Amino acid sequence: MGADEILEWEEEARKLRRERADWEFIEKLPPKLKAALKYYIETGDVRLAQQIAGVDYEDLRELIRRARVPVVL
Repeated sequence: MGADEILEWEEEARKLRRERADWEFIEKLPPKLKAALKYYIETGDVRLAQQIAGVDYEDLRELIRRARVPVVL
């Protein structure tokens, strides 16, 4: 897989996360959680999003699920 293919795949994953996310739910969250989810949607980086939110991994995964953000691997 070349660099162009990787960038294309990352953009497609970002697009899916943006389109399927429950933005109404996200916008009602406290600032740290909202920022963490927005960061995750844009980057797919669970670990840094976890640090931004200040929660453990399982709590962030649950938040991602509740926000209906698809996990694109």
